[in-house]
Amino acid sequence: MTSLLSLSDLRTQFSTDRGRVKAVDGLDLTIREGETVGLVGESGSGKSVTALSTMGLIDDPGEIVSGSVELNSPHLADEFREQYDNPAFVDGDIVDLVSAPEEALRTVRGSEIGMIFQDPMTSLNPSLTVGEQVAESLRLHQYGGRRKDSWFNAVRELLPRLSRDIDDEIVERTIEVLESVGIPEPGARVDEYPHEFSGGMRQRVLIAIALACQPRILVADEPTTALDVTIQAQILDLIDDLQEDLGMSVLMITHDLGVVAETCDRVAVMYAGEIVEEGPVEEIFHNPSHPYTYALLESLPDEEKERLTPIDGNVPDLIDMPPGCHFAPRCPWAQEECTAGEIPYKQHGGEETDHRSKCILDEFDKTEYGHDGIEAWSESGPSDNPLVEVDGLQKYYQQGDGVLDRVLGSNKESVKAVDGIDFTVYEGETLGLVGESGCGKSTAGRALLHLTPPTDGRVVFSGTDLSDLDSDGLRGMRRDMQMIFQDPLSSLDPRMTVGQTIREPLDVHDLPVSNPEVRGEAEVEVSGIDSGSVTVTTDDEIDAIVGSSNGVATAHVSVTVVDNEVDVSVKERLRVDVEVERTGDTVSAVDVTVSPGDSDRERRRRRVHQLLDAVGLEVGQYDRYPHELSGGQRQRVGIARALAVDPDFIVADEPVSALDVSVQAQIINLLEDLQERFGLTYLFIAHDLSVVRHISDRVAVMYLGEIVEVADTDELFEDPRHPYTQALLSAIPEPDPAADTGDRIILEGDVPSPINPPSGCHFRTRCPQVIPPKGLDIEQEAYREVMDLRQRIERQTLDTSVVQEGAAGDGEPEETVTVTADGGVADADALVDHLRESHISHTLSPENRGVVDRALSHVVDDEWDAASEVLRDQFESICEREAPTLGTDEHPASCHLLED
Repeated sequence: MTSLLSLSDLRTQFSTDRGRVKAVDGLDLTIREGETVGLVGESGSGKSVTALSTMGLIDDPGEIVSGSVELNSPHLADEFREQYDNPAFVDGDIVDLVSAPEEALRTVRGSEIGMIFQDPMTSLNPSLTVGEQVAESLRLHQYGGRRKDSWFNAVRELLPRLSRDIDDEIVERTIEVLESVGIPEPGARVDEYPHEFSGGMRQRVLIAIALACQPRILVADEPTTALDVTIQAQILDLIDDLQEDLGMSVLMITHDLGVVAETCDRVAVMYAGEIVEEGPVEEIFHNPSHPYTYALLESLPDEEKERLTPIDGNVPDLIDMPPGCHFAPRCPWAQEECTAGEIPYKQHGGEETDHRSKCILDEFDKTEYGHDGIEAWSESGPSDNPLVEVDGLQKYYQQGDGVLDRVLGSNKESVKAVDGIDFTVYEGETLGLVGESGCGKSTAGRALLHLTPPTDGRVVFSGTDLSDLDSDGLRGMRRDMQMIFQDPLSSLDPRMTVGQTIREPLDVHDLPVSNPEVRGEAEVEVSGIDSGSVTVTTDDEIDAIVGSSNGVATAHVSVTVVDNEVDVSVKERLRVDVEVERTGDTVSAVDVTVSPGDSDRERRRRRVHQLLDAVGLEVGQYDRYPHELSGGQRQRVGIARALAVDPDFIVADEPVSALDVSVQAQIINLLEDLQERFGLTYLFIAHDLSVVRHISDRVAVMYLGEIVEVADTDELFEDPRHPYTQALLSAIPEPDPAADTGDRIILEGDVPSPINPPSGCHFRTRCPQVIPPKGLDIEQEAYREVMDLRQRIERQTLDTSVVQEGAAGDGEPEETVTVTADGGVADADALVDHLRESHISHTLSPENRGVVDRALSHVVDDEWDAASEVLRDQFESICEREAPTLGTDEHPASCHLLED
């Protein structure tokens, strides 16, 4: 294949007060025509800076200091030769984007290279409609609307509606582009704003902007990171289809190795500004040749792994990097030669396989790699004793909560975030709560803890009904119930140090305190002196610092005498007082006293140090602020804060959703270790089902405020019963390029609004197995399409303003059918035919087709209610008439398909 984009010895650096950050350090990468290349690695490896460098979007204090980004584009090369006098950045058909002027780069962006940015809400302009933002790209690159940079033109760009009318041709093309990326009813939604779209729809708008001018290369920077697995499957399927239709190349930047395995042809693994391994996707996943690549793959959750294997340490800060392999400080197979100088690439695989790795080793012993967890304090699994019992929990939000709304008696419908859920969490277990964004998972966790008061229902914790408690009672109860929040950076106070953050709940609850029923004891190791000469006294109150198990708090004390010098160390962060007796110069006796400290201040400081140890943080980080920590470290601070008050139950709300796979593995292992050590019980809220499968004992599936299925983890994954659960599990990316994903279930649309949820089964508007009426002669796929058409008609979102019937024949012009000013149409039958063919691709029986046509005729006549009634009489399902019940057996699922 022809090379389309080539990055050669690319070096991008940022000037800081501490030195120059070498974000991209000598990178070589080629993207061929029609190829998808994955760029993977941990956060901080330089992936996004590589993408921005490719697009010429590096701003001060960053700069591309050397290297080239060469685009093979004959027509652009000719255009630039006409525009510029003998341009140095053009050589034959090759355009060097590094040396090209900004005006030339603006021509390249959008027309030749499109980019999907990571966060659609921050990438879209909230003050412009989505249609105008797509049209802007079209106007700049295809309709001669480019203007010189000036303040006046900048204001005109911000106020397009006031400065000019959008050409009808651009509007039509904009609608076509939105339709091509799966925006339903694009003609009706072209004038809506980004906040009116769901997360998945906003991501589709970004894709529409990137692809509006049909670029030859698409740079996708983490396009699915913040999306649910179902929406992620939609977006990846969409990118694949568009790539096939347009024949474009894709640079897929992600840390999700499952996404890479399913979408990419080749993979480049990036670490500390360099590509350390590159090759075909099958080679990288089945025969990783660099230790970093292997360690990344080993970090992935797997049902066969009892424990995950994270990578020790963190990505370096890329300032004053030492010579040699940058991964050497974290590599289990590092040798002296690894840091002796520049590491060359070695070829791996067969003669026809282009698989290179930047490592001195031809192979490494993978059996040496692995980690043991901290010793479990309790090896017992979940008990049969309920710790948390939730009965009919509801949480509704009123839309009119302002003073004026209350005065005027606003009668807006409630947002039914949690709509009557029941479940039980047993002592020592982890219950996973899964579902798409907007299903009510996080709201359920907060309402359960009464952080937001429930609208109705009961939560019984350890035999106490929380609704019976006043504010003081709840405050006391929260010592036993804590929460780990999803985003540690926004949940931690940026003005408080790590130590202050963890210590705050100790100050609030006047902790730590000792349990008078717990006794202290010591496990003592003695070296260099007779053990009978060593006395260790342990204060019974040390449990205030170290916790306890089975009524005992244990201190691990080591006493060593070397050359008549005494060294006493305690594993725990306890106060140690030592008295030494000598006979002459010889140590004859050692008396050690271990205590939690005298003052509350000292005890709290020692408790915080102990918690830092427990979550794997250095005591030296006590005085750091959140912005000085990595994402994984900030999450550890949040966990330490939750553990500070020695709780029994923790709600973990998406604790690993935004983390790299390696850091994710560290946090999962930590949560499991802490559960064993302290006997914790978790409600683990997540949308990453691979993580849920690894950590959970049971799983509850939630959809639009209701729990639709509950089962033991293994049983749920092996035998999902509810169609929604089946779709969720089907959408999980497989980190194996050879995996068969042909039977994947792609859910259409998004979770409906909880303000007015669908009647009956809430999932029936998206269900691929919705039940037709008895005796109705219709295939399931056709019935699903009819149900989707019904929904659009009932919501009056079916766009009939401008439609095209299609080509009448080869070379014939397209016939346009339009609604007239008085609401009639130029050709009603043609419009009905077009609407049916646009929304129903499967064959209908003559009777069913007649019913659909009759309903569409009412739509053409603007008789929406009549159209809805016609379709309801013929196609109404039990799924919309009756709400299914969850049941009480061991594996309940609320679906009419399962009813006798």
